Amino acid sequence: MKLFYSTALTPAQLLTCALEAVGYPHPPAPPYLKRTERGKPYLAGDAPHFSLTHTKGLCAVAVGNAEVGLDAELKREVPKTVYAHLTPEEKEEDFFEVWTAKEAYVKLLGDTLASRYRTLRYCGGVLYENGAPLPVTLLHWEIQNFVLCLCTQGPTEAELIEL
Repeated sequence: MKLFYSTALTPAQLLTCALEAVGYPHPPAPPYLKRTERGKPYLAGDAPHFSLTHTKGLCAVAVGNAEVGLDAELKREVPKTVYAHLTPEEKEEDFFEVWTAKEAYVKLLGDTLASRYRTLRYCGGVLYENGAPLPVTLLHWEIQNFVLCLCTQGPTEAELIEL
């Protein structure tokens, strides 16, 4: 898995550069770029899987041979009302690690956080759904003032590449 990130490129530019870097021969546009029923973008045919995320000042894309979810958040002050939605265990964790893990997981599935928010819990580096640990790998990084989380359905390693 390769994780490309940039503070200078737009998400579309970063995706194009990342796909070129892994040898994908087509532009990330129709007819090659498609969407699932729920709106998750994917590349048609025998193509790499990817997940794209952006937040104020950073965009990132993970590209690999397996389904992937990626989320990034700028570290900032979090409104106290948001903490009311966390479990007592989650309140002991870094908020941005909790949030990006949940977001990366639902992006892996092509779902929305709103549809699964009440069933997901993050504690001690493990993501749970309805109390059961999920068989996913979560990798976190802090880059500058951003937190990123990569989620895959199996063991993985990732190479970070700044563009």
